[in-house]
Amino acid sequence: MKWQLFVVCAVAAVTDIRWRRIPDFWLEIWFFTGLLLAGLFPEGMAPSGEPAGTAASAQAAFCCLCRAAAVFLLFYPAWRLRMTGAGDVKLCSVMAAFMGIPDFAECFLYSLLFGSIFSFFYLLFHRSLRRRLRYFLVWFGQCISQNRWLPYRREQDMDGTIPFAAALLLGYGMWLF
Repeated sequence: MKWQLFVVCAVAAVTDIRWRRIPDFWLEIWFFTGLLLAGLFPEGMAPSGEPAGTAASAQAAFCCLCRAAAVFLLFYPAWRLRMTGAGDVKLCSVMAAFMGIPDFAECFLYSLLFGSIFSFFYLLFHRSLRRRLRYFLVWFGQCISQNRWLPYRREQDMDGTIPFAAALLLGYGMWLF
């Protein structure tokens, strides 16, 4: 199932780079495929490693669903605050459903590393590093002064964004090998 997830991430990365969107349809197909594979091959998706059977299939599908829900709920606030895109959150959920939480956490750390490298070079290339740092500090100061979290990114201020699905793909590739 590792290569199927690589294809999921690769297509998501291409669409995120090209159109700045990850199609919901693509992620839904693979989310339900993951549930189906968990039911058919529970030894690969369930934590217990029981032999295939109805109970093991149901347990594996339920574990897959719980992993996806946990990651979605964890990253949902970042989407609500406009720190990341909805497609990135859903892609992370699909990845966690396939991989499991510990492996996804390791993969996500690699992805954050690649994302920070992409961001740094993007800001250098566009000569906007100082402006983005100022923007961040002003945003952070507003959050502190108003004593609440404010949305980070405004719709008209999309110049400092990167296609994070590409970082997720590279992070997954690093985890895979």
